[in-house]
Amino acid sequence: MSEDVKGSILVVDDESSNIIALTKTLSPEYTVRAAINGRDAINTANKHLPDLILLDVVMPEMDGYAVIAELKNSDKTKDIPVIFLTAMTNQENEERGLKLGAADYIYKPFSPAIVRIRVHNQIRIINQMRAITAANRAKSDFIANMSHEIRTPMNAILGVTEIMMRDAATPQNISDNLNRIYNAGALLLNIINDILDLSKIEAGKLELVCADYETASLINDTVTLNMMRVESKEIEFKLSVDENLPQMLFGDEVRIRQILNNLLSNAFKYTEKGEVKLSFAVSADNEANAGDLTLIISVSDTGLGMTEEQVSRMFDQYSRFYYNADRVKEGTGLGLSITRNLVGLMNGEIVVESEPGKGSVFTVRLPQENTGADILGRDLAEQLQDFRIKEAKEISKANFVYEPMPYGNVLIVDDVESNLFVAKGLLLPYELSIDTVTSGSDAVDRIRNGNVYDIVFMDHRMSKMDGIEATAIIRGLGYTNPIVALTANTVKGQQEIFLEKGFDDFISKPIDTRQLNTVLKKFIRDKQPQDVLERVRNGKAKTSSSDRPARQTPDIPGLDMDKVIARFGFSEDIFTNVLQSYAKSTRLLLDAIREVQKDDLGKYAAIVHGIRGSSYGIFAQRAGSEAEALENAAIAGNYDFVNANNQKFLDIVFRLVTDIEDALAKNGQDRKIIRDKPDESLLTRLKDACDRYDIDEMDAAMAEIERYEYASDDGFVAWLREKLDQGKYRLISEAFDITKKYKFRD
Repeated sequence: MSEDVKGSILVVDDESSNIIALTKTLSPEYTVRAAINGRDAINTANKHLPDLILLDVVMPEMDGYAVIAELKNSDKTKDIPVIFLTAMTNQENEERGLKLGAADYIYKPFSPAIVRIRVHNQIRIINQMRAITAANRAKSDFIANMSHEIRTPMNAILGVTEIMMRDAATPQNISDNLNRIYNAGALLLNIINDILDLSKIEAGKLELVCADYETASLINDTVTLNMMRVESKEIEFKLSVDENLPQMLFGDEVRIRQILNNLLSNAFKYTEKGEVKLSFAVSADNEANAGDLTLIISVSDTGLGMTEEQVSRMFDQYSRFYYNADRVKEGTGLGLSITRNLVGLMNGEIVVESEPGKGSVFTVRLPQENTGADILGRDLAEQLQDFRIKEAKEISKANFVYEPMPYGNVLIVDDVESNLFVAKGLLLPYELSIDTVTSGSDAVDRIRNGNVYDIVFMDHRMSKMDGIEATAIIRGLGYTNPIVALTANTVKGQQEIFLEKGFDDFISKPIDTRQLNTVLKKFIRDKQPQDVLERVRNGKAKTSSSDRPARQTPDIPGLDMDKVIARFGFSEDIFTNVLQSYAKSTRLLLDAIREVQKDDLGKYAAIVHGIRGSSYGIFAQRAGSEAEALENAAIAGNYDFVNANNQKFLDIVFRLVTDIEDALAKNGQDRKIIRDKPDESLLTRLKDACDRYDIDEMDAAMAEIERYEYASDDGFVAWLREKLDQGKYRLISEAFDITKKYKFRD
């Protein structure tokens, strides 16, 4: 409400003369409603939600004190300010009203001028508070939206980098650069998370999510992650663990990890040599319940240290000491401010001791609930201190161990091509059947047409039809299989919203492979019969790309092969499929523009636009640039330019297509014998192998089928090969009835 909009006032008094007088005084500026008793006042307040209530203290049956107590006890009316109307001027009554939440007092007999001033002041305060709330909400919405928009390209950067880091054949210099890209991207993602956390803290929306957690896991994971921060520095990382620490505590483990990582990050950042020590201890809270205790965390270093003045400012937002002297330190200065707020949110405390040139000690005390679990004991505490709890734990996500799931099939729904590429690339090691669509409506059509998937990965924000709307329609069709949201929106409460809207789980972007792995195991692997899992684990799974014999990528004139290898080098199969698709579709498009008609330049522009995009996509730079020039000319209506240059363009692209086809043929097999159609016994053999998930038998049957070319298979064999390479064994098994006719679908 702005000051130029009428505010609403509720006047409550059992004397009608007072109501008439106050209404006459206030109605020129405000909308005034009246109530003659306490119960009527509460009902009117709940119905109309006035901006301000003028409440008489002395009334029969229910006095003003009882009324304000009930109003303040209701979430709906607790924020409505109340001004008491009373003839009682003693201090005790005034103190009682203020303690109950009264905003002000007006004493009877009242002066109309005083009433107007006091009411005006309260309305002005209300307007100011609403403006502040609106500004905070706008800021929070802006940060949440920007977080989403930044996370979308970050998903592509981190995802593609991680996919490329998996390739063992990547040269060391490229691998090093990929690692730098990944680390820089991870740092940027941490900054985004810090800004989002700070926004939630300022808006009072950051909430704790408490649950049981294992202290050994917390300690081990923290140490493992932060060992990377030592890098090449002459630093000894020490760990001290109290053997009396319970194995299980109840608290917000995620936020405790955040506190630990922020403190350790600072310690390593400002320590060039010496030691960084992390300590965990516990003390019973004798003043609280017997089940409560205090987790004591200490991080000490022998780094630069701080002066008293610096210590007093260190928790301010964006504070970064030594910034001018050492600009190579990474970060925003938000970490310690967030840490202090998180500690406060847990009703804990943080104490800092520091001396310039000698180092700092940060001590955090966090109240936690004891679950009654056993203590760690000496043996486990010593194992943790010696970093032996998980000796072979991999630090890099790129070294993640994948469990093939050739029995599973998934659908990825995202309107951003790079996101589809990343998601599909991250799923490829699992040997799943993978379908992709670029809109919510396409996903709905897939389900409506009878397709069933183990998981539908649904992007949250899409144009036209978003993921929530698409999921609602799919659930309305009676589809009950898992739908998992892919979202860059990490605002608190988002998970609950997704679950309420029909999703089974959600994965945040950029996609974390461990989170993805957990979802795949939960919804695919753990639902399979034991015999299927055993066959896959006993070596029946499809051979991974790293185990296959290496094939020489052909050198094709017209393609920038360095860029081709950089983009597709980790998956030659993908690049081969892309080239085959390009050659086939581009020939058809070229045939459509052999002749250019002056009155049909719009259609011509659309066709060369498609050729331009696909040419750039395979790094055929000359073909792409020629297509772009012709497209621009056609859009501008420059028929003479198009007509003069079209044949040259056709020659360039036809030559490129021919070179691609020749290169693919040389990289494949010799000319095959032509038959009318595939042998039915071989098709039966392939179908049975798919039913059993017998990969070796599938490959053998398909090899026999592909020994020949077929004159009348309507592309069925090529379709079989495509689906077999994609691991869509269930689809192959269901796709054709050998005794009648071929039936295949995507």
